[in-house]
Amino acid sequence: MNNKLSAVSMNGRMAYVIMCVEAYLINKYPDRDWSIISRKMWQATSMNWADWPDMFSSVIPDVLLQYPEYSAEEFGETLSKSEFSVLKELYDGITDGIEDDPSDELNYMLNKPFEMAMVYEGTVIGDGQESFGIIEKAERVLTQNGIALPDYTKVLFSSANELNGWGNDFDGEFLSVILNR
Repeated sequence: MNNKLSAVSMNGRMAYVIMCVEAYLINKYPDRDWSIISRKMWQATSMNWADWPDMFSSVIPDVLLQYPEYSAEEFGETLSKSEFSVLKELYDGITDGIEDDPSDELNYMLNKPFEMAMVYEGTVIGDGQESFGIIEKAERVLTQNGIALPDYTKVLFSSANELNGWGNDFDGEFLSVILNR
């Protein structure tokens, strides 16, 4: 299967998924400050994917909203008490954190970067076909909401020929539409 991102590394594909999530966030909820989420998402392009999902999962609504109050035992290494409060307020009224429910779009979209990291955990990526399904799901949400897809050519610099398809680490924040407003 030939995809527009076939020549792009997994790190570059992750960046594209994050670009999709950011497009969703700023178009659906433009009056909210998504920078806390954005910073945590973009860490995926510059850190080991074995470590990033544990950190990022704590900000996904279906995890965070299980806790009525901050738990240092649960979040201590990945999320501060003030970040927890900011996220609870950010999600208020727009998500119930229902796992794997496409009708809870915010939670569904925020799970896409996590899914990208987890689908290849501890494996050899091969041609990375599974990543295209995750990308298609994110793009479908954007299309259904009349939101323009991000410019995929911005991630073409991250070649699938680097590091057995994983791609070199890079600070992806330069691609962020949230952090560079």
